[in-house]
Amino acid sequence: MTAKGDENAARPYHVRMKRLLLTGFGPFPGAPENPTAQMVQNLASCSLGSMELVTRILPVIWNDAEARIAALIDEVKPDAILHLGLATKRSTIGVETRARNECTRLHPDADNICRASGTIDPQGPGLRHARVDTVQLVEVLCGLGLDAELSDDAGDYICNHTLYLSLGSSVPRVGFIHLPTPNEQMTLTAMQNGIEKVLRMMAQEA
Repeated sequence: MTAKGDENAARPYHVRMKRLLLTGFGPFPGAPENPTAQMVQNLASCSLGSMELVTRILPVIWNDAEARIAALIDEVKPDAILHLGLATKRSTIGVETRARNECTRLHPDADNICRASGTIDPQGPGLRHARVDTVQLVEVLCGLGLDAELSDDAGDYICNHTLYLSLGSSVPRVGFIHLPTPNEQMTLTAMQNGIEKVLRMMAQEA
């Protein structure tokens, strides 16, 4: 029998685990198989201790992208976000330092549709800066023997678009890493090991 003064102490309660949202992208023109999707699927069972890892594969589609990102953040309520994107023309891993309020109207998405406007948010700032320690992320990746560097140009396609929208949210920590097409020097497994270490670092700091 619980003493009256101890009723609150005996009542069970649940504290929500902090959540880290990890995303990759599906296929798009020029990349019928997107290695970021495979990597995110492989990392879905990664244990981050007291932080819950939530993974999603985002479609490379302009239509309703703003609403889709907002709905995802509202659903998951992450404390941190790490987006992974594919940069087919790069040979190194790029840790993005910022996103621009610009997007191409020339390159079609996975539905073969081009964006009508070259501006993401007419009311938004020209730049939004990553809310992670980008220098430390590069150091973590380079420490594993991976060729990684800071990047101040996330492009003008859906990767930059996604980062800009995520940085417009209230999520306290948001980052984006561009991966090159896997090859003998930069294998999918090696890059996956690097991203796993980045996730663990972000989880410890959250």
